[in-house]
Amino acid sequence: MFAYISSHMGYIVVTLVLVLIVAAVIVRMVKDRKAGKSGCGCGCKGCANAPYCHPQNVSDAHVPEVPKI
Repeated sequence: MFAYISSHMGYIVVTLVLVLIVAAVIVRMVKDRKAGKSGCGCGCKGCANAPYCHPQNVSDAHVPEVPKI
């Protein structure tokens, strides 16, 4: 077992570093989402889809009504 770990130490370290980076990115995305931040990073000002993402935050945007069938 020790021989396997010592011969593959580089792979193990690189894999652990990549897992930590991915976990950090996911945690950051969840925190940003809970804080109400935009997913694209550029904010909602001037975004055509702002009324659909954050209808309570966009006061001057007009959300078109969906016609009833």
